[in-house]
Amino acid sequence: MNKKVIPAAVLAVLLLASTLTFLSCTQSAIQPSDEIDIMAGSSLIANIVQDVAGNTLTTRSLIPADTCPGHYDMKPSDIIALGNCTALFIHDYQEYFANINDAVAAAHNPSLNVTVLSVAGNWMVPAVQAEAVSVIAQALEQLYPENAAYYQQRATGRQQAILAHGQQVENTLEQAGLDGMKVICAEMQADFAPWAGFNVTATFGRPEDLSTVDLAQLVDDANQTGAVLIIDNLQSGSTTLGAAIENDVQAIPVTISNFPGGFANTETWEKAIDKNVDLLLGALNEYEAQYG
Repeated sequence: MNKKVIPAAVLAVLLLASTLTFLSCTQSAIQPSDEIDIMAGSSLIANIVQDVAGNTLTTRSLIPADTCPGHYDMKPSDIIALGNCTALFIHDYQEYFANINDAVAAAHNPSLNVTVLSVAGNWMVPAVQAEAVSVIAQALEQLYPENAAYYQQRATGRQQAILAHGQQVENTLEQAGLDGMKVICAEMQADFAPWAGFNVTATFGRPEDLSTVDLAQLVDDANQTGAVLIIDNLQSGSTTLGAAIENDVQAIPVTISNFPGGFANTETWEKAIDKNVDLLLGALNEYEAQYG
């Protein structure tokens, strides 16, 4: 049998191509963590950082958008990312979270700048979201003073867009005629629900923290006040609480998100708040169909 002989020059080219392909694949595997400048304690923070910074830096959230920030188990890739980045921006309530502090310690990054962002209220509310933009812009200016004017310009434009979109959402909610409809809701939605126009008559914590006595009290509160919705918080793991008590009350369970990206196709604040409103109005329509 005749063997086909590959010329040395061609063989050299093939070997070089193979080596470059391997190096390219290897580089792409480590490139994301190497390129991250700012790690964020939530998708809310990451979303704003990217909006304000534009193409001057890269960011990603340390915590998945559909997960409770205090209950997330860090992965090796998270530790690697913290070890390579310049700064970590976190919410003030995350400052003492064990998962955050343990991850920072494990990263062994002595130059890591941990910035605590203090913004009161639910960041899904437009006015609070706009305030958070200002706070994050100031934090970025301190880290990168050479880009201060650019960050301030983008922050101003972003705030205007947030408030304009927020007004559109408010108009939609007003047209729905909520008129202070009574609801019971997760504690983490206790700011957003009133902003949307609801009258919150009772709140509840995470399902695993609720006793049968607590559940019975919620049922009593819902029935006595005439609550129309049971609003769960996606990141609190409360997605089954409404279903657990809906047979005992004339109220519709609905789960909304506190972070962009919690639901599919909600990677921005605008998409996330629109999704929340769609879910709430859909639940109200369901209530009207069943009990109206």
